[in-house]
Amino acid sequence: MKKKTFKSIFTLLILTVSLNTFAQLGESNYDYRVKSKLDNLGIKYQITDKGNFKVIFDMGKDRTQMVIINSNTYEYGGMEIREIFSTAAIVESKYDFNQSILFSLLELNETYKLGAWQIDGGTSPYILQFALRISANSTQTVLDDVIRLAAKVADEMEQKLTSEDKH
Repeated sequence: MKKKTFKSIFTLLILTVSLNTFAQLGESNYDYRVKSKLDNLGIKYQITDKGNFKVIFDMGKDRTQMVIINSNTYEYGGMEIREIFSTAAIVESKYDFNQSILFSLLELNETYKLGAWQIDGGTSPYILQFALRISANSTQTVLDDVIRLAAKVADEMEQKLTSEDKH
């Protein structure tokens, strides 16, 4: 009888620990380093289903701009890299971006010290984003500067391409 009681208690304990661990994994699909920095900066954010951070900036003149901070990081040459991006336009067809617009974006890329225009999406819709890649271990000051830069550049391009404020 003692063996069965011990076995039952042991099984219950294992199940409890396993469920707690599972629950923590479900909540921790984001990068705590980003969360900590945004909290310290007092920046409001939402965590997406993918564990990315969505920040919406007030750009003035009744405009807002969303920036996504990717929780997933990438390794290259011993560096851990994080991508941050902000959308300027979303189109259904590749041909919605004419050659002149694309050439202008490539010319602009040369002027940026950090960041570049990219089109995300192998299929429709095609998303024009200003993307920056920085060290995943950047300081909170660098993170703050970079996310504000992404918002500013993308919002300016959105205004040039459309008269709307969608992103």
